[in-house]
Amino acid sequence: MDKRLLSSQVLVISPGVMLDNYNASSMVESLVSARAGGVRFVIIDMARLEFISSAGVGALLGTVNTFRDQGGDLILCQVSPTVLHVLKVLDLDTYFTVRQSLEEAVTLTEAVPQS
Repeated sequence: MDKRLLSSQVLVISPGVMLDNYNASSMVESLVSARAGGVRFVIIDMARLEFISSAGVGALLGTVNTFRDQGGDLILCQVSPTVLHVLKVLDLDTYFTVRQSLEEAVTLTEAVPQS
């Protein structure tokens, strides 16, 4: 899992090829730690993600409101058709903020006023 801080309020996490039982807890730890450190927006760059399990979905679902409650968000970008299908089946494709590209996701964070 790669992490890159774009600013004090924006973090990009790239989970790799899989987000499942083996790394979902690491994702949760990264998200909780980011929020505790003052990050308002986390962009999950799914460009390389080929598979997401229920544990992976749970890691994202269980932390998204932590960011939204503080005026931020958890933004998914570059979501593959396979992963998007999983989100659609679970009716989460509209619950999560999804953008086509990393650039669009970053632009969205810049449009929100600083707290």
